[in-house]
Amino acid sequence: MRVDADQRRFARWAVSAGVAWLALFALLTAFSQGSEALARFVANVVYVVPLALLVPLSYLAARRSRGRLRTAWWLLALSNALWLAGELVWSTYAYARPGGPPTPSVADVAYLASYAVALPGIVIGFGGTWAERQVRCLLDSALVTIGVGAVGWTLVVGPLLPGTTKAAAVVTFAQPLFAVAIVTALVVVGLCGHRTVPASFLLAGAGFAVAGLTDAGYAYLFMIHSYGDASWLNLGWQLEAVLLCLAAAVAARRTEPEPEVRGLDRDLAVLPAAVAVLSIAGIALADRITHGQLSRSTLVIAALLVSGLLLRQLLVTRDRTRLAAALAVALREQERLAVTDGLTGLYNRRFFQEMLRLDADRAERDGQPVSIVIVDLDRFKKINDTCGHPAGDRVLVEAADRIRHAVRPADLVARYGGEEFVCLLPGAGEDTALEVAERVRRALSRTPVTLPGGREVRLTASLGVASAGTRGGRPRGDLEGLIHDADGALYRAKARGRDRVVAAGRLADLALDTDPDLPPALVWLADQIDAKLGNHEHSTAVSRWALLTGERLGLRQSDLRRTAAAARLHDIGKINVDDAILTKPGRLGEAEWEVLRRHPQEGARLLTELSDRADLAPLVGAHHERYDGTGYPARLRGDAIPVEARIIAVCDSWAAMRADRAYAAALTEDQARQQIERGRGTQFDPEVADAFLALVDEGAIDELAPLRHPEPATHA
Repeated sequence: MRVDADQRRFARWAVSAGVAWLALFALLTAFSQGSEALARFVANVVYVVPLALLVPLSYLAARRSRGRLRTAWWLLALSNALWLAGELVWSTYAYARPGGPPTPSVADVAYLASYAVALPGIVIGFGGTWAERQVRCLLDSALVTIGVGAVGWTLVVGPLLPGTTKAAAVVTFAQPLFAVAIVTALVVVGLCGHRTVPASFLLAGAGFAVAGLTDAGYAYLFMIHSYGDASWLNLGWQLEAVLLCLAAAVAARRTEPEPEVRGLDRDLAVLPAAVAVLSIAGIALADRITHGQLSRSTLVIAALLVSGLLLRQLLVTRDRTRLAAALAVALREQERLAVTDGLTGLYNRRFFQEMLRLDADRAERDGQPVSIVIVDLDRFKKINDTCGHPAGDRVLVEAADRIRHAVRPADLVARYGGEEFVCLLPGAGEDTALEVAERVRRALSRTPVTLPGGREVRLTASLGVASAGTRGGRPRGDLEGLIHDADGALYRAKARGRDRVVAAGRLADLALDTDPDLPPALVWLADQIDAKLGNHEHSTAVSRWALLTGERLGLRQSDLRRTAAAARLHDIGKINVDDAILTKPGRLGEAEWEVLRRHPQEGARLLTELSDRADLAPLVGAHHERYDGTGYPARLRGDAIPVEARIIAVCDSWAAMRADRAYAAALTEDQARQQIERGRGTQFDPEVADAFLALVDEGAIDELAPLRHPEPATHA
């Protein structure tokens, strides 16, 4: 805000100073009307004051500017220096030569050189446009200059030639034509090729516009021998100098952004075309009136203008063709991006869902099956955490490429989200889908991914397969159910240790994950207890990890199912523990601990009395026993504790330590590992602890999932 206020204050000061100078010069011009000496002093000494200020300001503007604007301001600084040099030569002639400066003179050369340098400076300043537009800008300037010059020469200069010299007329008339060319360049490039124009160049353009009008007036007065030192026309050049000083001051005070290029410019073809047509008509009419026929010079000028217009149209056509090609490429790219993932180049989730719907309809018509495979990269979060997200992106790209080459040519592969991919297998039954999924799994794990720097990352994935239109599978139209089945199969692949393929609905797989004989009421009760214990899953995670640990220890399938079932219900006895104890944030008193220690027995009682799963009661009742015999409720020791309960004890402790509780924050994986190692042989069975920690090292023990409706954290 302070910067904006300073800018406004500076602008007001600069404009006020410029207006004050113009008022002073106008006052001196008025006083000099009756005094030749004062008129000479005002027109040749006072006149150069703003020019002497303009040159250093232009130098500062060039130093402050950047990019193309810097080049433009260096050229404008040279142009202004040439203008000042010309005025100094003119003033020297005015005092040293009784008849005043000759025409043409060295001063005229400096004036023309000043305009000649300013014109490319204007074009370069807006050089962000395409080359065709720059050439078109110069061509438009040339057309307008030739047209205006031809009309001016024919109607104004030509009739006055007997009273002057031809060289003087050419030099004098060239100055306003240069000014017109510069203004034309500003209009064509600034308005047609850019959205924004720097403020300094708007002021400079206004200055050159004033110069064009003033030079035109001077050319006419010179022809009729009416120009003198006391002419009010000098006020026009002073206004030009003031505007250029303001432009240079703006550019010197702050670095201006380069002009913003317009993708599709507004072609002002009407300006050069109108000038060309009117010029040809004007000089042709003048020739018919004065000579009765068209002169050779008129024909040459007409040919130049028509050729320029044709060339201009060719440039416009090239520009439009280039833009059309660029737009076509952009449109194709937008269409590609609409259906593909920007990182991996695979199809995106939206396109997969649309193709799944179309393939399901086709399968329904043809009586063919359709299958999907969901692929989830294992331990991908660790890759991001240890190697960085760029390395994670590199892994995703490599995984996508391996999956793409492992599936059948007709299969569709899409990025489903994050580190998940999905394969659509039209016409594939469950057996074929399993074969494809296994090829994908092997392709991912066969060789490590080499990261920049030479580091290698081992890549594995868990895959879930689901089929529709097969015996025992989903109906072909149940797309949501098909995706749900594949997702469930993927979940079981993760739970069973990752780096494997699991098919939805296969009894051999389901037997390891669920126990259909679990009482639904007690499962619901376990979920209610979990909601009280904290804001993350508990019993489901303990059940999942107990299953993996039992597999690692070589338990039979019947024992595995019993272990997982008991782990799912191990905390149901807490239903009889007062909420004030469960949710107490501080340390429990001895009486409160006594109540809490009864929950294993209460859980065993509920299983015995409220269900026919009395086989689970000893496991639930012993899950807080310690290997050294100091646990509760029966102080069992060593092998007297059922192995299933020893497994649940380790998994239950890990889940409690890895979740936030009211009395303690969650431990990191390393901290929780240290606690398990510290309890090895005292709290925990060493063999069970070692098996569990081996699973942790392999990444098989996953993170706790958040509950949908978390409640306050409680004691374990």
